[in-house]
Amino acid sequence: MSTSVKHIASLSAIPENEQKTLHEHSASHYDNNPFKPRSTDEVLSELAESRACYDRGEYKDMDDALDEISKKYGL
Repeated sequence: MSTSVKHIASLSAIPENEQKTLHEHSASHYDNNPFKPRSTDEVLSELAESRACYDRGEYKDMDDALDEISKKYGL
């Protein structure tokens, strides 16, 4: 039995009013997700912008950025 079939079988066993609560909770979680799906064009546009910043020298070395974060949060 596949995982999807198991999940559907499990959900079917939950009373309808509780299914509604689960659905509302799940929907609110996805509605509040800041990482919305993006099109290929949007991703490529962001990548082009990122490369342009790099070419202009507008970047920070990752080791330096991680050191800053570690010091700031005591890690």
